[in-house]
Amino acid sequence: MDKKPYVVVFMPALNEQEMIGKVIRRIGELYAESEGYRVETIVVDDGSTDETEQEARKTGVQKVIKHPFNLGLGAATRSGMEAALEMGADIAVKIDADFQHDPEDIDKVIRPILNGRADVVFGSRFLGQIKYKMPLGRRLGNAMFTFLVNRLTRLHITDAQTGLMAFSSKYLRRFNIISDYNETQQLILDASNKHMRVMEVPVVFHPRTTGRSFISVKYPIKVLPTILRLLVQGAPLKVFVPVGTFFILLGIVATIAVIQGFAPVFIGDAAISILVIGGLLIIMFGLLADTLAKSR
Repeated sequence: MDKKPYVVVFMPALNEQEMIGKVIRRIGELYAESEGYRVETIVVDDGSTDETEQEARKTGVQKVIKHPFNLGLGAATRSGMEAALEMGADIAVKIDADFQHDPEDIDKVIRPILNGRADVVFGSRFLGQIKYKMPLGRRLGNAMFTFLVNRLTRLHITDAQTGLMAFSSKYLRRFNIISDYNETQQLILDASNKHMRVMEVPVVFHPRTTGRSFISVKYPIKVLPTILRLLVQGAPLKVFVPVGTFFILLGIVATIAVIQGFAPVFIGDAAISILVIGGLLIIMFGLLADTLAKSR
């Protein structure tokens, strides 16, 4: 039997008939004779209405997972990671089907895991090279989500919306993607919550020449609730303690206002008690949730 580490590259795709065959063939050209690991490629067709599935099968791809309708990039990524785990992958790599990420960079995200330095690796466009002028709105949005993710995880991520990433089998057995819409921020937060070793490596990013991005003005509205849910599930103290402390501080301020005689008439002992006791209860709920999260 081949003792080389087994790498499964999975490719979520939605209406990518023009480029998907080129991406798969390029991966085959680059890694068919790899001395360090064995590579197989699978495609997750997320409800395409064009010839994406047929073009993928023409290349002799190892497997095509077909969603009956478009579920979302998060769902397609979940399907790809689950399939890689079922196939016995030592490492799973996610790459987009539009050729914006260069297949040559697959080796870059694999190496830290092979060398035992990381459990999850993200390819950063901002550490590497973006070969077109990214729209200002897209760049600002990425900066906002990257800042938020770093504040919540204490990591030093530079690209919280990358489409190229690698996962060890250790993480594949434990990952949790709760939203079908997006994937990258979920995986960063989830990996951090599970105390995985997270790294970034520089990668190249090309302009999109076919298809269209799923990111729109609705992106923040859909992503922010998911981030909050992940925090409540994986790191509840980061949510409950600040909220509880805020209510307790409001109670203290209200008490001072009553003593000084400039509090509104509706603020009395009952309102102060609700604020302080409510804040304490919220913190207690957070401690309980944190105990349950750590016991899983």
